[in-house]
Amino acid sequence: MNLLRALLAGLLLGLASVTPSAADAPRPQLSAVQAAALRRSDYLGDWHPEDEAPSSAEPAAIVAADGSGTHRSLQAALDAVAPGATVWLRPGIYRGAVCIRRPVRLIGQGDAAAIRVVDGRYAAQPKPADTPAHPCLGASAAPTLGTAGSSTLVVASHDVQLLGFTVANDALDGVRAGQGYPAGAGESGGAQAVALMTRGDRIRLERMRVLGHQDSLFADRPPGSAPARVWVHRSLVAGDVDFIFGAATLVIEDSLVLSRAGRRAPGEQGIGLAPSTAPQQAHGFLLLRSRWLAEPGVAPDSVFIGRAWDAGVPKREGGAAWQAGVSPNGQALVRDSLLGPHLKGWTRSTAWRPFDAGVNRLAEFGNALLPAAAWETLPANEGWGGGTRGGADAAPEQVLAIRDRAELEAALRLGATPKILALMARIDLSADAQGRPLDAAALRDAQYDEAAYRAAFDPATWGRRAPAGPLEEARQRSATRQARQVTLRLPSNTTLIGVRSGAGFANGMLVADGVEQLILRHLHFSDAYDHFPAWDPLDGSQGEWNSEYDNLRLRGARQVWVDHCRFDDGARPDTLEPVVFGRRVQRHDGLLDVTHGADRITLSWNHFRQHDKSLLIGNSDKQLGDAGLLRVTLHHNRFEGLRERQPRVRFGQVHEAVPITFARSLGPTREASLEMNTRYHMSKERQHGH
Repeated sequence: MNLLRALLAGLLLGLASVTPSAADAPRPQLSAVQAAALRRSDYLGDWHPEDEAPSSAEPAAIVAADGSGTHRSLQAALDAVAPGATVWLRPGIYRGAVCIRRPVRLIGQGDAAAIRVVDGRYAAQPKPADTPAHPCLGASAAPTLGTAGSSTLVVASHDVQLLGFTVANDALDGVRAGQGYPAGAGESGGAQAVALMTRGDRIRLERMRVLGHQDSLFADRPPGSAPARVWVHRSLVAGDVDFIFGAATLVIEDSLVLSRAGRRAPGEQGIGLAPSTAPQQAHGFLLLRSRWLAEPGVAPDSVFIGRAWDAGVPKREGGAAWQAGVSPNGQALVRDSLLGPHLKGWTRSTAWRPFDAGVNRLAEFGNALLPAAAWETLPANEGWGGGTRGGADAAPEQVLAIRDRAELEAALRLGATPKILALMARIDLSADAQGRPLDAAALRDAQYDEAAYRAAFDPATWGRRAPAGPLEEARQRSATRQARQVTLRLPSNTTLIGVRSGAGFANGMLVADGVEQLILRHLHFSDAYDHFPAWDPLDGSQGEWNSEYDNLRLRGARQVWVDHCRFDDGARPDTLEPVVFGRRVQRHDGLLDVTHGADRITLSWNHFRQHDKSLLIGNSDKQLGDAGLLRVTLHHNRFEGLRERQPRVRFGQVHEAVPITFARSLGPTREASLEMNTRYHMSKERQHGH
C-alpha cells in the first residue's frame, strides 16, 4: 500500500509540475464569457490585415547595401517613392535613423536576420538644442534624444506594411550585468532605446524581427481619438524592460516574444508589456496564440508579464497622482499562448500604482505554462538512458507550441535540429486535415470486405495456410492507407512535453526509428486501434489475430527518456472484440515496444494500464544483432490491469526499480539471472518530475 501511494504521488506531482500556478505577483484569469469579448476582431475592428497580401507589382525602388539596387540608402528610397509603392530591401546592414512618412510596402528579400535596419541611439544621448531628435520628429529644445527620438525606425503614416527584415537598436548591446552603459544611461534611467516606433493606423508587421533591450517596440498613438491599430504576425519581438509599450491598439499573433538576458544588474527584474491605454479606450494590447520565452540565463520567476504605463502621471507612493477615468489605464490580455517559466504576473504601474485586479485591465486567458522541465536532461548516472538531452539545446525559435497535427508535422520537418515541442492538446492521429476522424469505412480499400475476408480464410475451409489472394491484398492496401494516416515519425534531438491536462495522442502510433536523443514527458498515449488486423493461422497452435500499431515504438532508437506518460487502449480495449476462428480479434499491439537494437533507454514514472501486451523489449529470438543492446532502465512505473509483458525481455539488459530488480535475458533460451535488492540512485527532484 505504501508503494502504491508513493507511485501515485509521483505521478500526480509530475502532472502538477506542468500546471500554471500563481507566483508572487497577481495573475488574474478571465472567464470564457469575458474572453469572448476580447478577440482579435474586437481589437482590429473592420481592418482585416491578413487579407492584405503584399503586392506582386514590380518594386518602385530596390535598396541594396552592395549597390546592386536603385538605392544604397533606405531613407533615400523611401523619400523617392510615391504613396502606396513597394520597396524591396536586400540583405545588408542599413545603419541610421529611418522615417516612413507615407503608405508603403517595405519587403525584405531573403533571410530576415540578414537584412538589418539598425542604429545605436538611446534616450539620454545628447543632442543640440532646438533640433529634431529623429527625422520623423520636429525640433525640440530637449538636450537629449528622449524615448521617441531613440528610435531606429519610425512609421509615421497609416497603411504601412513591413515584411521580412530586422529592425534593431544596439545601443545597449555592450552592457552586461549592469556595467558598460553609455554616458547618461543606467539602471535608473536614460536607457530607453527603441528599435521600432509606430504612430499610425493599419500598420502590419509580418515575419519581422524587432530587437532591443529597453523599449524595443513602441506602439504609439497620434494625437486625437482616431484608431491606431498595429498587427504583428509571425514575428519576433525581443527585449528586457517595458519592451512592448505604448498607447496604440496592438495585436501580436502567432509570434515569439523573447525576454533577453545579460544586460541588467544582478537582482534587477524584467518587465514585458507596458500599455498606456486611454481610459475611454476599450482595447490596448492583445498577445494571441504566441510564445513568450527567454534567452538562456533568464531565471525562473524573474520577469513580470507587464505593468500599466501611466504616461504623464508622476510617481507618487501608492500611485496617489493617478486619477481614475482621467489618467491612462493600460489594457492588455495575454491569451491562448505558451508562457515560459521566467514569467510571474503583473506588477505596479509606472506611477507606483499598486496592482488591483478590480481597477487594472491586465489579465490572462487560456495560456499554458512551459515548465523548466522542458529543458531538463537526464543526468549521466541515472540509468541506462543517462545523458539523454533530447531537444534541450533548442534555440528559442525552435521551442514551439503544438496545438494540432499540422503544427506538429511542421515542427517534425525540422529534422535533427534541436527542438522542444510543447503539446497543448490531444491529437487524434486518425483525423484528416479538417479534423474528421477516419474510420474503417473511410480507410478501407474498395475491394476489401471484412465479412468476406473472415469467410474466405476460415480455417475450417481454408486450412492453416497464410491468407493470400485478392481479399488479402485488399486488406494490405487498406492497412497501408491506415498506416500512412495514423503513424508519425519522430526525429532526433527532440523533447516532446505535454503542457495541458490530457495532452497526448489517440488512435495512432508514434515511431522513433533509428533516431537518437529523444525525451517524451507528460503525454497520454491511447488507443492505437488497427481497423485491418491480419489473421495468421501459423501463429501458435491455434493461430492469432495480429495488429500493427503500438502506442509508442522505439525501433533502433538511442538515448531515449520516457517520463510521466500514460499508456492505455482508451474506450476500445480488445476485451470488447469478438472471438473469430476461436481467437479474440486483436486491435492493439503493444503499449510501448523497444526493438531492433534500441539502446540506452530510461522509462520512469509511467502508467501502463488495461492492455494485453504492454511492454516489449526485444521483438524476436532471431534478432541476434540485439545482443549487447536493448539496455533499458525502468523505475517507478505503474502496471495496472495488464495481461503480459511487464516487461517481456529478449537479449536486453534491464534495470527495474520499485520493486528493485535486475534482469538479464541471455537470448533465445530466455535464461535470466536476477539480483535482488540492487540499489538504484536517483534524485528526489526527478521522482516528482520537476
